[in-house]
Amino acid sequence: MTFINLGCRTNAAETDELAALLSDASEYVVVNSCTVTTAADRDTRKAVARARREQPGAALVLMGCYVDAHPGDTLGADLVVPNAWKGAPAGVEAAIEPPGTRRSRYVLKVQDGCDNRCTFCIVWQTRGRSLSRVLPYLESRARAAAAAGYHEIVLTGIDLGSYRGGLAPLVGRLLEAAAPARIRLSSIDPSHVDGELARLLKHPRLCPHLHLPLQSGSDRVLARMRRRYDLAGFERAVARCRAVRPDLALTGDIMVAFPGETPEDFERTLAAIERARFTGLHVFRFSPRPRTAAARYGDQVPAAEAHERSRRAIELGDRLRAAHEAAFEGRTLRVIWDRVIGERIRGVSEHYVQATAPARGRRPGQVEEVTWRNASPAA
Repeated sequence: MTFINLGCRTNAAETDELAALLSDASEYVVVNSCTVTTAADRDTRKAVARARREQPGAALVLMGCYVDAHPGDTLGADLVVPNAWKGAPAGVEAAIEPPGTRRSRYVLKVQDGCDNRCTFCIVWQTRGRSLSRVLPYLESRARAAAAAGYHEIVLTGIDLGSYRGGLAPLVGRLLEAAAPARIRLSSIDPSHVDGELARLLKHPRLCPHLHLPLQSGSDRVLARMRRRYDLAGFERAVARCRAVRPDLALTGDIMVAFPGETPEDFERTLAAIERARFTGLHVFRFSPRPRTAAARYGDQVPAAEAHERSRRAIELGDRLRAAHEAAFEGRTLRVIWDRVIGERIRGVSEHYVQATAPARGRRPGQVEEVTWRNASPAA
């Protein structure tokens, strides 16, 4: 059996859930697809074609957002599963594989769908409205993951902060259920960072790390993107959290060259990145996604300028990340080893510092206290 996972962390959680349901099956390939960009569509088509070529006798299952974005386009799969068919897999808690089998950290999907209508995004069309999984089910999954030996549980969703009943109460309950594992939040909208969530950052098992997709430092561009916050709101959210955890790691998403973004808008974005002291950035150049409002905007930024803006934002992000890592010189980090690359193994600490060490004697999913020195750990 083979699982090919494309796209977001929510997809990863869904792939793992399906693996548990199909634990007794054989001779199949599952492609969990992504459609967030036209490049993601292309990757999905390539993955399906490669699976057919390399495993011609296996049953091929195609699921994920590509299915909903391209109804009727099966790509030759034997079974096509739209997002609406994905449900919480009841009764498979005991089937949670130990850490290192598939992932080093357990990914728990708590929510699906999005009620926002960002003008560059197609995901709200493929995932539908926001739906939250019930708390008792999530608590049972968190307990089972901790019992299976996971040292970190990552909470994920398409619009995680819209969890019904509030994200902070959910996190509080799952911190109890997941003990002794730590909990990390995946991407959340800045508008969902309230005082209650900020106060939870005091908890020793909630990772002092937030991923907030700023996208732009220009209120004019944010409004055109139809985001739910302005720059002042984003900065209030960051200040609220740093008042509780001054050592907060802040990663985020930036989109450059959105239609109509002027050089002045871009400079505002760079200034906002610097003020926020981001510790890591995902920088994306805008690319028109068919069936989105922004794809119809006429004032596209020239490709050469878009590449230059991307370069400058990435360069700034790298400088800020290096400064963040330098602040941990000589400090002890609790690292969960993640993946082996050659003779080295990579891992991540509570503050999302990426550590590497010799792979010998270490395995994915293992937790180890290391001392951070000169951008490398010494165990």
